[in-house]
Amino acid sequence: MQLDSISWVLPGLLPGSFRGITFHVPDASSDVGRRVVEYLFPGVDAAAYDDFGRAPGVISFSALIVADDYRAQALALQAAFETAGPATLIHPWLGPMTVIVEEPAQIYFSDRELRVLRFSATVKRIDASASQILAGISGLSDAIASVSAAATALAAGVSSILSATRTKAVSRSHRILTSTAAALTAPAGSARALPRLKAVIAATTPADPVALDSLVVTAASVIGEYAETPAVSPAASATAVDQATSLALMSLGVGLAEQLTAAVADAPDDADRALLLASASQFLAATASQSTFADYASRQEAQTFRARATVAIDALTDTLETFSGSAFDVQSTVLRRSARDLQAALIADINETIGRLPAVVVFKNDRPLDAWLLAQHIFGDTPALIEAGYREIVGRNKPRHPSALPAGGVEVLR
Repeated sequence: MQLDSISWVLPGLLPGSFRGITFHVPDASSDVGRRVVEYLFPGVDAAAYDDFGRAPGVISFSALIVADDYRAQALALQAAFETAGPATLIHPWLGPMTVIVEEPAQIYFSDRELRVLRFSATVKRIDASASQILAGISGLSDAIASVSAAATALAAGVSSILSATRTKAVSRSHRILTSTAAALTAPAGSARALPRLKAVIAATTPADPVALDSLVVTAASVIGEYAETPAVSPAASATAVDQATSLALMSLGVGLAEQLTAAVADAPDDADRALLLASASQFLAATASQSTFADYASRQEAQTFRARATVAIDALTDTLETFSGSAFDVQSTVLRRSARDLQAALIADINETIGRLPAVVVFKNDRPLDAWLLAQHIFGDTPALIEAGYREIVGRNKPRHPSALPAGGVEVLR
């Protein structure tokens, strides 16, 4: 049996996915009904029944994977089924659902079907109500709002100290904020975001902590804004404007928060430290709000940002612990707890995305290699993807010439 063209074998059928592994499902079945217990009594012909509610949906399916790396796919599939806990199954007919593996899956190989991996599995569906589905989204939104409010409260707490100390702290913090923004390098894809950020910071000179916090919130809104692509194309006479990408804005926000947190070590007073940490928290909150719109190209890209954001929040919370026993102990404790909640919500949000992203594989070559030949080798199962794969290989590795990829290792997005 030759299965070189899955689209021909299964016309119009969307592929399935389990823990991010894509496959094709020729057959699937679902067990539906009620949980009914039958009671039989001696000498009584009529049975008694108890209805314990709707039965959990049991889904059984047979699937196949056709690829040159089918053995590696089998190992990945084995690891996916051996992973504990609920998982996301994308059913070709029923759509995405949360399931748990009820019994061991079976993986088949055959000498009559080379490059073909078949497997069958039975999973039990875990019902998730609409409120549970929205809980993750609202959890991140609530954590962002909590951090922003706690940062504002910490900045407002500086207003309670002596006027002379307060004024000097505001002036020094604004100067550090201005110099930090000026020292940043605009990441690729940020368009005019960094110049706009600098303009907002330099627009006014705050006179008190509340004014400084309002200025920081306005500057952080540049990081958190989302430029939605309009559904209707602009008129021919309209001027084209480059929009900043979410990843570039997130990199800008985390970079600014990292620098502000690092500047706390040289701050001369607790009031300066409080204002700098409140400013860093506002930029981290804006970065987290932008992460919901991020379009990661690969799992590695999402994992890199997750690690960077986690380290930045860890540095913030560790520095906030130095306020123990100070005049800002209460506000800093609330902000530290809110930052930890934001970290957990952000990690959970990114983890939901990572499993659905393609992975970057490294092709080890001991001699210079033609990018076109490599694209044919990797994407040859689907000829329509060869040209796009070739462009991606060249764009990702940036060789001096596409026909001479350097030896050592070539990154390829699968």
